[in-house]
Amino acid sequence: MSIDKMKRDILNSPMAEVRGTERIQQMLDRHDESFIKRMYQLMVDDEEVAIME
Repeated sequence: MSIDKMKRDILNSPMAEVRGTERIQQMLDRHDESFIKRMYQLMVDDEEVAIME
């Protein structure tokens, strides 16, 4: 998956809604690709936990 797709998914996630898309966008702009990949994985893991509950 491309980094741009990951960024879009992160910005459209419930996490971004709660924390604010502007704040998340700033974080994505400041950090490198490895940070974005880790953040994406955390988002996916959180969504899986929410589905299981």
